[in-house]
Amino acid sequence: MDIKLIIESLLFAAGEPLSLKRLSKITGEEERKVKEALEKLSEELKNQNRGIRLLNNNEEWLMVTAPETTPFVQKLKKEVIEGDLSAVSQETLAIIAYRGPITRAQINEIRGVDSSYILHQLLLRELIERSVHTEKYNAYVYSISFSFLQHLGVNNVQELPQYEEFKQKNR
Repeated sequence: MDIKLIIESLLFAAGEPLSLKRLSKITGEEERKVKEALEKLSEELKNQNRGIRLLNNNEEWLMVTAPETTPFVQKLKKEVIEGDLSAVSQETLAIIAYRGPITRAQINEIRGVDSSYILHQLLLRELIERSVHTEKYNAYVYSISFSFLQHLGVNNVQELPQYEEFKQKNR
């Protein structure tokens, strides 16, 4: 199978930067070959006037929208931010509020489905925050944001309904 195809799929599915090392490990290819494929894919996306691009920052790669589509992407994001939270978004937010800080993998395990898109929406709305996992190099943990607390009118997470009871049951 074409390594560029695999890499493109991985970057799309991840929704966050992936390191050259991690892409190499997942694909089973040498880092040199993965880097060559990434550079070729990046050029192809740019030269074919596609709606996505690849960004590279210190051996981490991220799939992003093409800069010329920014006004349309911003319009979509505005709709996402201003719209009501879906039931799935509410469920994911509750998991983060009561179980956080929590990794995406843990959220996926609880929900039984991939939560990348929902996490992205919640980040856009500034209802959650993402920070680098203290023990895992390429992982993030999610927690609720000050905006979320402010929106609910509570001073801290412990003021959420049945928070302490839930925490004690799930230790």
